[in-house]
Amino acid sequence: MSGMPKKPTLTVLVAMSALQPLALNLVAPAAPNLSRHFGASYATIQLTLTLFLVAVALTQLISGPLSDRFGRRPCVNAGIALFVIGSLLGAIAPSIELLLLARVLQGAGSGSVFALSRAIIRDTATRDQAASQIATVTMVMVVAPMVAPWLGGQIETAFGWRMILWFMTATGSLVL
Repeated sequence: MSGMPKKPTLTVLVAMSALQPLALNLVAPAAPNLSRHFGASYATIQLTLTLFLVAVALTQLISGPLSDRFGRRPCVNAGIALFVIGSLLGAIAPSIELLLLARVLQGAGSGSVFALSRAIIRDTATRDQAASQIATVTMVMVVAPMVAPWLGGQIETAFGWRMILWFMTATGSLVL
């Protein structure tokens, strides 16, 4: 036994990469109900998307250097855990302010994982394997935003907007 950590499967890398586009787009169909539930303006509800994206962008700037210093696995695990905490907090949020905080945590966690999944591929695969794996991850990053609003709408219609966040909590836990 070499003592080296086991290389993650492509399925795990794809699932990690899908968290960010899914989380961004699953909530969009619930915006009118969120506005009614919290008695907030539609502009305030739009902040759930804006702050999510800001958190994604900022975390991607720092996740690379942090993962170089502390390792990919601890940073990925921390990012997914942060995503799960944000999803859980959003699912139980009693106020719009707490929902906004939850979306920032989701964005920070998923943004970190989103960036690191490609770095892990470059670290663990040969050049030809990396090209193939990055193509697969990219395909998921393109398809997920197309499927997520439909899925979010179906979940919201059948079970309410909180179930979207419970779904993200379960999905993040499964990926973790």
